[in-house]
Amino acid sequence: MQSFVSMEEAFGLIGDVVQDRLTLIEQVTLSDAVNRYVAEPVVAQLSIPPHTNSARDGFALSTEQSLRASRGEVIPIAMEIRAGDSPDQLPADDSAGCVQIMTGAPVPPWATHIAMVEDTEQLSAGIRVARLSPEGMWIRHVGSDIRAGEAILAPGRRVLPEHIQALASSGVTRVSVHRLPKVAVCSTGEELVQLDAGTPGPGQIYDSNRPFMAAMLTNFGCDLVVNQHVGDSLEEMTGYIKDAMAAEADLVVSSGAVSMGNYDFVKPALEAIGAELIFHKVTQKPGKPLLFARLPNGALYFGLPGNPVSTVVNCRFYVHYALTGMQQRPPESPLKLRLAHDFEKQQGQALFLKAIVRRGKGGAMVEALDGQESFETAPLLKMNGWIVLSEHVGSMSAGDLVSFFPASPRGLPDIF
Repeated sequence: MQSFVSMEEAFGLIGDVVQDRLTLIEQVTLSDAVNRYVAEPVVAQLSIPPHTNSARDGFALSTEQSLRASRGEVIPIAMEIRAGDSPDQLPADDSAGCVQIMTGAPVPPWATHIAMVEDTEQLSAGIRVARLSPEGMWIRHVGSDIRAGEAILAPGRRVLPEHIQALASSGVTRVSVHRLPKVAVCSTGEELVQLDAGTPGPGQIYDSNRPFMAAMLTNFGCDLVVNQHVGDSLEEMTGYIKDAMAAEADLVVSSGAVSMGNYDFVKPALEAIGAELIFHKVTQKPGKPLLFARLPNGALYFGLPGNPVSTVVNCRFYVHYALTGMQQRPPESPLKLRLAHDFEKQQGQALFLKAIVRRGKGGAMVEALDGQESFETAPLLKMNGWIVLSEHVGSMSAGDLVSFFPASPRGLPDIF
């Protein structure tokens, strides 16, 4: 086990482990695939368009007919074809005249031009073309949008409602996606009172970490299979871990009991069940006592410090990072925004700062809010994201670029 790793080292160690802990794969219908993450390449079954067709109502002309039309000659009409008609109904050549064609209707293979209805004059003997569109314009060739056999969604992509349009058109009926990650959460401490248990007594506080973790992990798209409060004993902690493994949780999370006190039982409990401890303590603020381990059944374990904001930070960044890798998703990238005010910082410790982005005449600016201690939750009600500063960075000046992450990973489009 490594102790006092840097923020960057912690992410690296988590990334190495999750490569071997991808969530299971299942096939779902298109309607059930929305907001799920693709596990295997999605391959188009049909080409789009499935046949060469017209993009306008008008008349399909051959090269020779187009030359005659440009000289003002009247071109006879051989037949009319509509969207939904079979390409087999088309004339084999242009000897009988041009073809009146509707939007989406198949284009004869000999046609090179589409004259739009509004650019023609219809006469008893045929049409006279007032203005001829360039060759190939308004002709949509087979497979010009999507080709059959082409991989159109890669693993790790979140399926959006907009994707259904192309998937359905190209004949995709089912998608292989990652199963929703199964997660277990617990809060620790005899001082905690459940929200529905009445007013806390002397020395007691409401349990806020567990409702937060349940809400955050649900927002991350997880299936919450264990949700417990654990007292300050080794037996209860080992019991929780065993319950999580029995429920086949992919990821197990606890808050509290990871520091150096007499009742910090997470580390001893992990050792007692034979878990592999990977790191404990990160040179960051808040959330330094973060612990990461692998359970005997391969499930990942995060022991989060119990201070409220420490739990928020480590869940938002490290737990989310693990879930991202477990579903083959690319790691989240920050926005680079300019600081609104100077900020003093010593090197040697990474910082996660409650922050707010404000829009002004000069563009978006970000500022760190007052109240950065790990027990101060009021700024969580005001912030819309986090400034993240590496331990290698010192004091910053107004106008300097910093890394900004939205409060929720879904606060920005997938491209970020």
